[in-house]
Amino acid sequence: MERTYPYLQLKIVAIMKPFNLFKGTLLLLVVFLGAKERLHAQKAYAEGELMKEIKSHKTGLAAWWTGHNGWLIKYNDILIGTDLALETKERSISSPISAEELAKELDISFISHEHGDHFERETSEILSKNGNCVFVMPANCKETAMQELNIPENRIKVASPRIPFDIGDIHIEPVRAIHGNPKFAVFYDANLEDCGYVITIGGKRFLQMGDTVLLEDHLFLKNVDVLFFSPTEHNTHIDPSVILINELEPAYILPQHRDTFKVTDQNRYWTSGYAHEVEFRLSKTLQDRYHILDIGEKINIHGNTNSVDKNK
Repeated sequence: MERTYPYLQLKIVAIMKPFNLFKGTLLLLVVFLGAKERLHAQKAYAEGELMKEIKSHKTGLAAWWTGHNGWLIKYNDILIGTDLALETKERSISSPISAEELAKELDISFISHEHGDHFERETSEILSKNGNCVFVMPANCKETAMQELNIPENRIKVASPRIPFDIGDIHIEPVRAIHGNPKFAVFYDANLEDCGYVITIGGKRFLQMGDTVLLEDHLFLKNVDVLFFSPTEHNTHIDPSVILINELEPAYILPQHRDTFKVTDQNRYWTSGYAHEVEFRLSKTLQDRYHILDIGEKINIHGNTNSVDKNK
């Protein structure tokens, strides 16, 4: 016969009640904060507002996050961009700046690989038609750029991993990138021509990793000042991101590939980034260098690594 202990059961229930209440409160708090963060990230930008801010930045070095892997970096009067995906309707949060606004100001557009969320055809076509920027891209993107988008060959600079070059005063070191996929696997169709970039501008070294799993190429890099990394399942996720950050110890640590596209069960492996989970595992020193920007937000890059100035 099964024995029961009513008194003991009542006592356990009484003990667990406060804990369950705490769990419920904590869950509500997490949901509230998450919702608040998502709403905060959806700040609307009037047409021309961000462009006006970029133009008004006359001296020094600053970066703006346009969503996903899209960054605009300005040093004095030089403006460059990485993996700009500004026009797609698949975004859940619209871009704070349009390709048409940007076209006449942009000097260089960096493209890491051929996938449409990085080499967005609409954005590149508008930049080509309405401006004079140089396109830096892997060899596997060149045919598409010329034949589909009619980008002139003299405006394309093909980048190959581990072969550095200069454009004006900007030094560019293409870094190998090996594309990942769900379940932390390397993508079946990974292309060895894909690139990340170490871009030296204004005396600072920016690492835009593109889409890639963690490689020794990344761990061998020296003196990276600003790190753009992607803590998604198909890139460096959580543990490899922590390893990378601890190895490089950048002055500015900026998670990307997140909070931009509509998330579904099928695309979660590339639309959801674990930025907070990575930050939680870092030392206090590195946490102080870690910045989770909102779309459209600006961060000033200073010579003093302990000096941070963010504003919208």
